[in-house]
Amino acid sequence: MHSVLTTDYHMHSTFSPDGHHTPAEICQAALAMGLAEIAITDHVEWEPGGRHLRPDYDRYFDEIEACRATFGPQGLSVLSGVELGNPHEHRAEVEELLAARQFDVVISSLHWLDGQNVHDTRCFNGQGPYPVYSHYFEKLGEIAASVPCHLIAHFDRIFWPGSTLYGPPDVHQVEEPVRQALAAMATHGRVLEINTRFLTYEPGWNDSIVTVLRWFREAGGTQVAVNSDAHRATEIGRSREVGQALLEAAGFEAPWRCPAVQAAGS
Repeated sequence: MHSVLTTDYHMHSTFSPDGHHTPAEICQAALAMGLAEIAITDHVEWEPGGRHLRPDYDRYFDEIEACRATFGPQGLSVLSGVELGNPHEHRAEVEELLAARQFDVVISSLHWLDGQNVHDTRCFNGQGPYPVYSHYFEKLGEIAASVPCHLIAHFDRIFWPGSTLYGPPDVHQVEEPVRQALAAMATHGRVLEINTRFLTYEPGWNDSIVTVLRWFREAGGTQVAVNSDAHRATEIGRSREVGQALLEAAGFEAPWRCPAVQAAGS
C-alpha cells in the first residue's frame, strides 16, 4: 500500500446544523493527525418540508481566511467548500449560489429520496432493497449530468439503512442502473467519493464498493476521493487507510487532489 493519504475534502463545521466544531478546531485536529489538505464543506440543504439550510457565508469565508492565515504557515491547506443536498431539484438556487461564491470544492449529495431521508430505514417503505437502490443510483446519475460539481458524495449511502434491514447488498442485482450512473459521472468529469464513515475491515459492503469503483474505471472514470464526512473533529480522517486500500484494490493509484491546491503549487 502507498503511504497513508493526507487529504480530506468533506467535513462539516459549526456552520452546518449538525457540525460540532469550529473551522479552527477542525484545522487544529487535521494538522495534528498529519493531514496536508482539507476542505470544510458545510451543508446547503433543501428539506422536503420547505426549510432551506445554508451557512452565513460572510462569516464562513471570514473564518476560512482566518484559518488559512493561521494554519497555512504550519503546512495545512484550507479550502472552502459546500455540500449541496439534492441539488438537481433546486437548479436555479444552486446556480445562483455558485455564481455568487467561489468555492474550492463543490460536493453534490443525494440525501432525500421521494421525500424520505436516505439515512432512515423508512426510505424503503417495505419495497425491498433493490428497487430503492436502483432509484437511488438513477438520481445520482441525474445529479452528475445536471449539476456543476467536483464530487459525487457517498455513493454507498443507501446501503447503510439497507444493510440494517436486509444485510449487505449484492450490487450485481442493480448493475445496470449503477453503471448508467457511473457513466454519467465519468462523462461529466465528476469525482467519485469513497466515504469512510462506516468503512472497516469487516465484510460489510466493502466488496460492493470495490466492484462499483471498478465499474467506474470501466466507464472511463479517472478520479476517486477518499473523504471522512466528519461532523466532529475526532472523525476527521477516520478509516482513511481502509478507504485507500479499497481505492487501490479497484486499480486506482492515488486519490483525487483538488485543483485549487495544485494550482497554488502545493
